[in-house]
Amino acid sequence: MFVGYREDIDLAQFDKELQGRPFAFFQPILSIEDKQIVGYEALARGKTKEGKTVSLGKIFLRHDIPLHELYSVDLAVREDAIRRFAKSGLYYKRKLFLNIMPRWLEVLNPEENLEQALPILKLIEKYGIPPSSVVLEITEGEFGLSPERFDQVICFLKSKGFSIAIDDFGAGFSNVHRIALMRPHYIKLDLHLIQKGFSDLIVREILHSIAHLCDKIGSILLLEGVETEQDFYAALDIGARYVQGYFFGHPSFEIQSLFFLDITVEEFLKDFRTRKLEEVRALLLFRETLADHFVKKAETYFRKVQINGIASLEPCNPENIPPYWHRFMRLAFVVNDYGIQISPNYRLRQNGESLYWEEERTYIGKDWSWRPYFQYFIAQKDILEKNRAISEPYRDITTGESIVTLLYQFNPGTILCLDFSVAHLEESGLKRLGLP
Repeated sequence: MFVGYREDIDLAQFDKELQGRPFAFFQPILSIEDKQIVGYEALARGKTKEGKTVSLGKIFLRHDIPLHELYSVDLAVREDAIRRFAKSGLYYKRKLFLNIMPRWLEVLNPEENLEQALPILKLIEKYGIPPSSVVLEITEGEFGLSPERFDQVICFLKSKGFSIAIDDFGAGFSNVHRIALMRPHYIKLDLHLIQKGFSDLIVREILHSIAHLCDKIGSILLLEGVETEQDFYAALDIGARYVQGYFFGHPSFEIQSLFFLDITVEEFLKDFRTRKLEEVRALLLFRETLADHFVKKAETYFRKVQINGIASLEPCNPENIPPYWHRFMRLAFVVNDYGIQISPNYRLRQNGESLYWEEERTYIGKDWSWRPYFQYFIAQKDILEKNRAISEPYRDITTGESIVTLLYQFNPGTILCLDFSVAHLEESGLKRLGLP
C-alpha cells in the first residue's frame, strides 16, 4: 500500500467535532474562451457529528498534528477524488486538479526511486486514468525538502505527463528561479488574497502584469474566488483564461455538468465586449484628438531656443492652450534623435486662475532611448514615415497617474514629448465594467 495510506483513518482523532473518513468535493473550473467546464478542483471535506459537511482546510494548517498524519488525510481525499473522477469517465475531456503542498514531499524517502515513492502514480494506475488528465497544484508551504530534490520531483512528474499549477500565486511563492524551473502550465490567483481588489488601481495594474507574465511564459492564468458578476468582469478585464468560484458552481459531492454555462457565459462576454469596446474607442478618440491638435498647434504653443548651445524648444504662454486641455496636460520636454533629454521638464501648474510652467532642470541629460514609447516612435518613423506616435497608457512613477506620451518630430534632432493624463478614461472604463 502507499506511503502514509491508512484504511482506519477517522477525522475524530484530529478534531473532536468531526467523524468518519475524509472525502472529496469537486468545484468546476471554466475556460472562458471555450465557454465550457475544463476541469474540477478536488477539495478536502469531512462530516461533523451532526452530519454537516465542512472544509478540512484548517486541519492542514495545524502544526500540532504530525506531518505523516496530515499526509494520510490528504491521501484519503486524493484517492477518493481520483476514484470518483475515473468512475465518471470525464477524464477523456476534462482535468482533475489536485493540491499538493511542498512539505508533503518531505515524507518521501530520498533514497527511494521516485517511480515507487510517489503515490499519485500508483493511484492513477489503480483507477486507470492517464497523467495528462491530472493537474498537480503546488501550493506555497514550508520547503523542508531541498530545492534540488523538489525540482527533481517536479521534473519527474512533468516527464510522466502531469500538468503543474502554481496555486495562490503572490501569496508567498516568490522564488523566481523555482518558477522558471517549474515552468508551470497554470498559475492560479485567488481574488480573496487581494483584499483591495480592483478598488486599488495599482493592484489592478499588478493583476494585468501577472496576466501578461502568464502570456509571456506560456502559462494559463486561472482566477479563483470568482463569486459575483463583478468578479467575472474583473477576470475578463485582466485577461484570465480560466475562472473558478461560486459564481459558476459551488463545491459539491457530485461532479457537476452545468450544461447552461455556454449560454450564461456568452451573455456576459457579449456585455463585456460592448462595454470594453466603448472604453477602447474612448481612449483611441482621446489619443488621436490630442495628437491632431498638438501637432497642428505645436509652433503656436512652443518656440525654438538654445539650451546649453543645443537647439531645443520651450513652451510659450500656457494660456495659449485651450482650457479643455488644461485638466489633462501634465508635462512637456524635448529629446534628441537618440532619446537624450535636451530640455528641462516643463510641468504645467495652476495657481488660482493662473497657469504657469514649472521648470525641472535636473532632467536634462536623462536617457529615454530604452523606453518602449521612444523605440516605437523611431520604428514607426523609419518604416511608416510618420512624424508622430503616442504611447499606450502607463503609470507615472512620480504622480501615480495613468499617462500617455505624445512624441512629435518638431525639427531634425528635436522631438517634442507631451504627457497627458488619461485617469478620467481609466475611471470611466471601470464604471462601464461595473468595477469599483
